[in-house]
Amino acid sequence: MLMVGLGGAIGAVLRVTITAAINTAPTGPWKLGTLGVNLLGCFLFGLIWARADMRLQLEAPATIALLGGFIGALTTFSTFAFQSTELYRQSDYAWAAVNLITQNGLGIAMVFAGIAAAKGLTSAG
Repeated sequence: MLMVGLGGAIGAVLRVTITAAINTAPTGPWKLGTLGVNLLGCFLFGLIWARADMRLQLEAPATIALLGGFIGALTTFSTFAFQSTELYRQSDYAWAAVNLITQNGLGIAMVFAGIAAAKGLTSAG
């Protein structure tokens, strides 16, 4: 549990830092920082999960700490859900739809990309 907490602390600090850095760019009503950390988190989740699966270490404390603590704190599903709701409440229906489709579609694609990267790392090394 200590490793999960430490991973969560690091993930939370990185989430705030990365989101703030990305959100300095003018993007209109859509917050791209949330998208950035969610896509990074999805890619890393796929990468870590696939590497652990290849080594039969899905139950290892380090894997649990990385996926449950670090990635759990790095990604921002509640922020994504809130921002989508706010866009809808402000009658920005098109942006709400873009946010929903992009976050989910690209998020799933990034998990697959992480898995593919892990397999490429295994075959290369």
